[in-house]
Parts: sequence; structure tokens; C-alpha cells
Amino acid sequence: MESIHGLTKGTELESMIKAIGQAEANGVMMYYALARLATEQGLDEAAEKFIEAANQEAVHAGFYAVLNGKYPKDFWSLVETVRKAEINGEGQVKAMADKVRAAGFAAAADEMEIFAKQEGHHGVILTEIINKYKPADAGDKKVGAKIYVCPVCGYEYVGDIDKEPDDWTCPLCGQPKSAFKLKGGITIKAVKLYENGFMTQPFAMGGNGETDKFDPNVKYRSTLQNYVIDTGKEVILVDTGMPLEAPDMVVDEKTQIYIGSRIKDYVSALRELGYEPDQVSKILVTHKHADHTGELRSFPNAKIYISRVEADDMKLEGDNIIRTDFTDGAYKNFERSQKIADGVYYIFAPGHTKGNSIVIVESEGLYYMIHGDVTYTDEALYNDRLSVVFEDWEAACDTLARVRQFIRENPTVYVSTHTPLGYENLEAKRIVDLDKPVETIAVGEIKAAESTGKYVCSICGQVYDPAVGDPDHGIPAGTAFEDLPDDWKCPRCRQPKSAFNPA
Repeated sequence: MESIHGLTKGTELESMIKAIGQAEANGVMMYYALARLATEQGLDEAAEKFIEAANQEAVHAGFYAVLNGKYPKDFWSLVETVRKAEINGEGQVKAMADKVRAAGFAAAADEMEIFAKQEGHHGVILTEIINKYKPADAGDKKVGAKIYVCPVCGYEYVGDIDKEPDDWTCPLCGQPKSAFKLKGGITIKAVKLYENGFMTQPFAMGGNGETDKFDPNVKYRSTLQNYVIDTGKEVILVDTGMPLEAPDMVVDEKTQIYIGSRIKDYVSALRELGYEPDQVSKILVTHKHADHTGELRSFPNAKIYISRVEADDMKLEGDNIIRTDFTDGAYKNFERSQKIADGVYYIFAPGHTKGNSIVIVESEGLYYMIHGDVTYTDEALYNDRLSVVFEDWEAACDTLARVRQFIRENPTVYVSTHTPLGYENLEAKRIVDLDKPVETIAVGEIKAAESTGKYVCSICGQVYDPAVGDPDHGIPAGTAFEDLPDDWKCPRCRQPKSAFNPA
């Protein structure tokens, strides 16, 4: 039989065939649902008609899937992938049945347990087909190729998944492209939290006490994202974003940095990447500010690695808090480090805060430097400039110098927290060349929330609520922000009153 595989892929017909195929697949589900409902009402003959229609719709959906090349043409590789997915599916459906039973729906759980056994039996059938029919010369075409794995169903994508469009999904279970993990290697993904913000040039580069030399009308793009490292053996987070309840900032003419509008809360953004909180084994905290530690509480089973200085400042307690002293010796040109996993290093890099740290991941010959707030934007890195936010200026200068030296000596992808360049560099695997500054992209439209009467620290996210005041520093409840003393400072990061913006 002449193959129709992929005839419409890449043509002007592809989107139309895709839409028709999806409609047919939805029709399968709809007709089987109608058959079920008809049976519940005693309409057995109608149920048979619905099942006949469902089976025909399934044939149609399969035709369109092959026509559009939805699945790989390597037949035996696809059969093996589906076999693994079916075997995994037995345990997944059984686990879901247990949850349904615990919710009090015993009858539904009973049927789901039957489905689980059927999934496992499908795996047995596919194994028998492979053993009986697979040609001896059907070699493994995956040798030397990258393989990405769907964390839900186990589907394996062979090749460069980044070449697929952004809306590409797992052909078996529909998980987004972003959920796939590189098999046998380390995968780093951005947990995107805020977008469409800005920072001014004096804020980003005025740390040497020379803010008057920089133009406040020059603005750089700002965002907020943290990162997840999947080693293939464990899931490690680098920082955990803003607290769920943190209000958005309101922009005015005094705003130095606006991290933008919230995209998602941290846990939701992590789930969108395919990870549940109970999968996280370790969290590496770069520093104590709330935009990096806001949802530590959402991972009670994870070990939280944090420098002893920061842990003491935050008064963190618990068996899962690992006060880190960086006792594994030097890492390249950094004096103190702690090896967290193969290829993952936690490095003491003080200055921004006294216990500040960075994370370096070694993967495929590159060094991914997840640095927290050593700089707020990459333009400052290229210009060798500190931001105005630091607790120890001399240490911050030393850390920036070491970062730049490391970059000159090692192929480094600079992975930032407060600029979209962080995830843009990551996704492009863009190696820093300090002699070729990054192109500055203009700030887009700023969409800020309306004022709530509260104020939020633009540096660490601390909220000042006039109804509460700051009793730890002698400010009684009911004190308006405007009435705070001029020398009042943020209770968390000790930045001046001018660092606060309306929330």
C-alpha cells in the first residue's frame, strides 16, 4: 500500500487537516459518551449505533493523523513508544482510581481499575506484536539523536523538539512541548511568572554611586522568572518566585523597576511545565528576597539549600532547611562551592545580599549560570556595572568581577531572573561574548494595576500596609506611607523608602 504519511505536512492544507482530525478525535469521545449515556437510560440499540459512529470517527481521525504526519514514520519506534506509554498508563490510571475512590465515588473507581488493567494488557499485546513481527534488521534509529520524553505518557520525541511550533503537543496525551524532558541529560526550564515590566538605567547600572551619569529615560525590559533543573533523576528548583498573595505594583514617575504583570502564580507555572510540587527534591535559594523565596512553603518535602547567612536572616527552621557552608572547595575561579548533583553546583557569591549565591549547571559542554540578581539586566553585565541594590558593595564588585572572568574562560549561558533575556538566552543556548554587547530591545506597553493603598518594595517585594504599619520598627498601625520617617527602610532588604511603589 502506498503511504500517505505526511503528504499534507508543511503545506497550506496542514492546518485544515489538523482541525478536521481534531474534530474527528473529539467525535470519538462524544459518540462513546453518548453510548454510555444511552445505556444508562436503557437505550441499548441506540448505544450500539453511537458506538458504530464512534468507531468510524476513530478511523477518520487516524487517517488525518497519518496524512498530516502527526506521528513519526518510523513504525517500530512508534509501536515501542506506545507500548511503554500503555505500560505506564496502567499505574497512572490505577493511581487516579485510588483518588476517585477516596473522594467517595466507589462505582466510578471500580470501572477505572478495570481500565487500568486494560491499559496494562494493551502493553502486553504490543510486546507480543514486537516480538513476533519486528524485523531483525529494524535497528535503533535513535542512536546519536536527542530524545525528549513526555513526563505524563512516556512518549519519546526523537530529534530537535525546538523545531516544532510553540503550539505542538504530545501526540499521545496532549502535553505541551514545554513539558518534555531531554532523556539522559539535564534540562533547564524557565518558570515564567511576570512579564512586560521595565527598569531604568540608573537603577540597573548606578551601583557605583554614579546614578546621575545615567539616563532615567532609558529603560530595559524586565520580567520575573525562576528556574527548574531536571537532571533526569530529580527535580531541582532555583528560587520560588513571589508569594501567591503578593499584590501587583503600580507604576508612577518614580518607579525604578517594575517586574510587570503576573502571568501565573509559581505552583501553577511549575505545573504548566509538567511538574507537581511533590516531585521536587531540592530547592536552591540564591538569596532571601521575596521574589526568590515567596513559595518555599509550597514544597514541604523538598530539601531547601540556602546559605547560612540568608537562612539566619530569614529565621528559617525545619528539618528540610539545609544551612549551606559551601564546603566542597573552589569551583573554577569561585572560592567556595557545594556540589548538589552531577553537573549542578551551588556557589557562594556574596554582595547583592551578604549570603548571596549562584547556581551553575554543566550540560552538553556549556555552563548555565543562574545568578539571581548579580545583575538585573544583561546590559549591566556587558558594561561591568552593578545595580543600586546590594548589602556589601565590595563583595558585590568582587562577585561581578569573578562572574565576568568565568564567562571569559568558559562557554557560558547567562540565565537571569529579572529580564526576558534570561529565558531567551536559555532557549537559544546563547553563549555570552563580553566584547559583543547584547542588543537592547525597546520596552513594550506597560499595563499596571490600580492602586490598593498599599506599597510594595520594588527590590524584594515586601508589602507595606498602612493598616498594619511596621510594629517591629516602631511604626504603629494606621501610619500612612507618606508619614513614614524619611530614614525608614524596608524591613526585609533595608532599601530606602524611595524603593517602594504603590501596590
